[in-house]
Order: sequence, then C-alpha cells, then structure tokens
Amino acid sequence: MLVDVDATEHLNHITVQGSLIFAPDEDDDQHQRSLDANIIIVYGGYFEAGTEDFPYTSKLTITMHGAKGDPTLPIYGQKVIGVRYGHLEVHGPVRTPTWTQMSASSAVGATSIQLKEEVDWQVGEYIVIASSDFEGRNAEKRQITAVSNSGETTTVEFETGLEFGHFGLIETYGGVDVDMRCEVGLLSRNVVYRGDPETSNDNQFGAHIMLHSPGNESLIGKIAYTEFTDVGQAFQLGRYPIHFHMIGTIHNSYAKGNAIHQTYNRAITLHGIHYFTIQDNVAYDTMGHTIFVEDAAETHNLIERNLIVQTKRSWSLLNTDQTPSCFWITHPNNIFRDNHAAGSDRYGFWYDTQETAMGPSYDPNICPQYEKVGEFSGNVAHSMGRYGLRLFHIVKPREKPC
Repeated sequence: MLVDVDATEHLNHITVQGSLIFAPDEDDDQHQRSLDANIIIVYGGYFEAGTEDFPYTSKLTITMHGAKGDPTLPIYGQKVIGVRYGHLEVHGPVRTPTWTQMSASSAVGATSIQLKEEVDWQVGEYIVIASSDFEGRNAEKRQITAVSNSGETTTVEFETGLEFGHFGLIETYGGVDVDMRCEVGLLSRNVVYRGDPETSNDNQFGAHIMLHSPGNESLIGKIAYTEFTDVGQAFQLGRYPIHFHMIGTIHNSYAKGNAIHQTYNRAITLHGIHYFTIQDNVAYDTMGHTIFVEDAAETHNLIERNLIVQTKRSWSLLNTDQTPSCFWITHPNNIFRDNHAAGSDRYGFWYDTQETAMGPSYDPNICPQYEKVGEFSGNVAHSMGRYGLRLFHIVKPREKPC
C-alpha cells in the first residue's frame, strides 16, 4: 500500500504483512502528510518512510493515540509501532551537523549565539543550548529566526533572550587545552514521530517504538534523522522511544541522527542486543537513564557522537533512575566514543556493572564486572549533579571473567 494522501483517518490498528510505504512529494519538500493511529504492527512486513539512499524529503508526522487503560497488545503494549520479524525504515534527510559547539560565550539576554562550524539549520527550526554551569537543568530551547554562515563564524539568532549564560571557550591549564565550549543541538526534523498532545503530556504517556523478535538478525530497524517528541511511557516497563528488545545480533540495524526530546521514559534502550549502532543523535529533556544498556548482557555495540542534554531523575522504574545517568552502562564491552553528556541530575557516564547478566538475559556465565572494556574515548561530561564518570561497582577485566 502506498500512502500518498495528505492525511489519513484516525485508524485504530494497522497490521503490516506486506508493504506500507509513504511517498514523499518529490517536487515540494514542504508538503505535509500525516498518519494518525493507535497501534501499528509490522509483522513480517515492510514499513518505509524514506531509506538511506532515498530519504523522505517532504514533511511527515506520525501521531500515535491512546490513553492508559486502553486495550494493549501482549509484549508491545499500545500507542506503538511494533516490529516482529519485519523491516522498519524511517529516514529523513541527513542533517549536518545534528549538534555542534559554540565558538564564543553568550550572556544572559542575548538573542544570538556563535557556532564553531557551518550548519544546515533553517529558520523556524528548534535548537537546544546545553547548560554550561553547575545546574544541569539550565538548558534552553529556542526557535531559529536567522542563520548566517559567513567564513569562520556561524551565527544563529532567536527572538527570546537567554535566561542563562552559556560558556563557549577553550581554556588552557598547565599547558593542556580544555575544550569547555557549550553544545548546541538541532531538535527539528522533517519526519516526526510523536504521541498525541491530548493524552501524552498530562499523563506522561507518550508513543514508543518497540522492535522484538527472537533470533539473530530476525528483524531490521533503521531509524535515522527523525524527530521524536511526547514519547516514552512513565511507570511502564519496556515503553521507551526507541527500544530494541531481546533480538541478539543486529548488524544491519541502527539509530542515527535522530532528535529525541520531551521523553517520559529514556531515549534509546539496548536490551539483549549486540552490534547495534547509535550515532549522532540528540536527546534532550529525558526522564531516567537516557542511553540505557539494560541487562548487562549487551556487547559490541557502537555508541558514538551522541549529545545528551538534561537527564532528569525519575521515580518511574529502577531505583537507579532516581540518580540517573546520561549513559547507563551495565556491561563494559561496548564502544563509547566522542559522546557528550551535557547536564544530568546525577551522572554523565555510569559503569554500573553487574555480577551476572540480569532480567530476561540472566546467565551466571556472563560476569560483566570482570569483562574487558570495549572502548571509552573522547567522551565529555559537564554540568552534572554529582560525577561526570562513575565506575561502580567494579570494572576489573581478567582472563576468565567468571
């Protein structure tokens, strides 16, 4: 089925066993299409809103509806795109860059900031300027009114003056340059996945995407350059904006270049998966651990160049969510490279290693505290309530981990 209408009726349940493909308007990148539904299940089928080679070039908003107490599906829940033995492709156009840093400090009341590089950001789009002080919640969201890329200086303007100062300099201590330039992330994308405003915000009950089928490479999920807002369901286990769940190896899947903001339960969850790529994403205003390595069995995943802004404590799920981390790492054998944790109620990067794998992945023959560290390099943390990097309980690799 080709979705080439501007707007669908509000559909209750869609099951995709063949192909459901959204067709962009090739002549108009501002053309708006929308889909409204309660539940979408891709069961052995193919769901496409753009691909890596042919991204969705016009505007598309997928709005998921539903309230607590509405009928739910086993495993996948409700207000969901669920994938089982299927293929999900959601690709907006590549944005360059998805986030960058300031090149000069901005004072309270300023209506513009300077960036260290050219950007393709547009008037009308939204940005977040990270906190650069000791209060991790002093990030600020603004709508762009002008962008000037001129030579070495890029200036972004907005109408409402800044409430806080934001630091944008490299300082030198003992002959070592310390890059303390504040981060700025782009929150807008032309493909938007969201929970309906009527039930999401007041009840912290947003939309989510859950990909699950048992068996290595038993599904493919490629989610890129898409905006997620009013997502995640507080107090609901397994209801996260992007959630790859108990699949095993997934070499062909990734989450790249997405903007995830106003989420009531994490941003991206890795649960019982290996060889997954999380790259160039921006997450802002998240309840609980933001990038979440769940069962201490997940290995060889690449988490690279992501910006996490304003991770907030939550009384929703785990006890540790009351002391949240931008990156919660339960197994050390993963790659964390060039990520920025820019504001959290507690921690930036937390190696909370476990004695054995936990939950559905429980295995006494997996002993994460004594496994090797995959890679931890080039990462930055600031504006934390406690620590930028916490190693607790044990990270002590040895030849025979168990």
